[in-house]
Amino acid sequence: MTRTLSRGVFVVLVLAAAGFYGWSGWREYREQSTPVAAETFKKPDIPYAPTPQIVVERMLEAAKLERGDVLYDLGSGDGRIVIKAALSFGVRADGFELDPKLVEQSRAAAREAGLENKVTFLRRDILTLDLQDADVITLSLSRDLNRKLLPQLERLKPGARIVSHDWGLGDYVPEKLIRFAPEVEGGREHLIYVYTTPLKTASAATAVDRPDTAGINFVPTPEPVAEEMLVMARVMPHETVYDLGSGDGRILIAAARKYGAKAVGYEINPRLVEESRERIKALGLGKKIEVREGNLFEADLSQADVVTLYLSPTMNAKLLPQFDRMKPGSRIVSHDFDIPGIRHQTVVKVTPGGAYKRERTIYLWTTPLERVKN
Repeated sequence: MTRTLSRGVFVVLVLAAAGFYGWSGWREYREQSTPVAAETFKKPDIPYAPTPQIVVERMLEAAKLERGDVLYDLGSGDGRIVIKAALSFGVRADGFELDPKLVEQSRAAAREAGLENKVTFLRRDILTLDLQDADVITLSLSRDLNRKLLPQLERLKPGARIVSHDWGLGDYVPEKLIRFAPEVEGGREHLIYVYTTPLKTASAATAVDRPDTAGINFVPTPEPVAEEMLVMARVMPHETVYDLGSGDGRILIAAARKYGAKAVGYEINPRLVEESRERIKALGLGKKIEVREGNLFEADLSQADVVTLYLSPTMNAKLLPQFDRMKPGSRIVSHDFDIPGIRHQTVVKVTPGGAYKRERTIYLWTTPLERVKN
């Protein structure tokens, strides 16, 4: 009888505490009541830099949040992503941050917004978290921190979304890459990488030709590799660069901005065509760059001084009739894949570093192409 009564009293007290604090308040209460000596916190890996509000909005739109979703923001700073997710999308959102001052600032902002029962801010080392309950993960960290988080992100349940500001997830292929330069909050270019689990590797994506679209899955060339490709090609301001399978337009933009060249891209994915055109317009490069939505096997390369590729050996071989019509002295540069049966002029190995673990190979040819004798 006494034991039953005690258990009933305990349940009542727990329910009362839950009603008083709400779920998020209860979690915060538990954390604050834990002795400081129980957990030792390291210093933050990177200094806090707030994500511009316009980027926050684009990230949450890209996450395709739905009622009932749980969002985790890793390195939540002042809490702006968590609070915006709860206010605008009505989802449950938790922020994890090492800096105790930022944690307190976030909690105060949540109280002011009346979100105590919808959001939680906890002081945690994000590299120790179990993320498997999350439907959406948001990141605005660094290349190295994203890489260190990969073992945890790889264990997310199927269909979870990961949205990262400015930095990708190593060699994993984003489902979508958004690039834009807003006219407010500094105007610098921002990148938003969107992934859906299970994560897809670059090697798997580049190995598959898709006859229905005459191409392959889009895999972005790391910026250091793109730069080395243009260096090897010796691009000059009066020349024209053709990028076959131009994706998000990064090689075209680098050729125009850094070398003053004209650039033409062929891309069959209408979404990528639109994204690259928007970015080119935002950068004021519309007179220097043209992106054509179409099959790269129909491209007339006779006016090209340089052709850049990140395709596959099979696709490179299919392009030979077009390469043979290029004017003498033109250069062809390919990321990772040779042209079967053609003697290359130069081969360079590049390790991009940071989150890109894999060494890359860049091949260079000068026209007319030399066939390899059997």
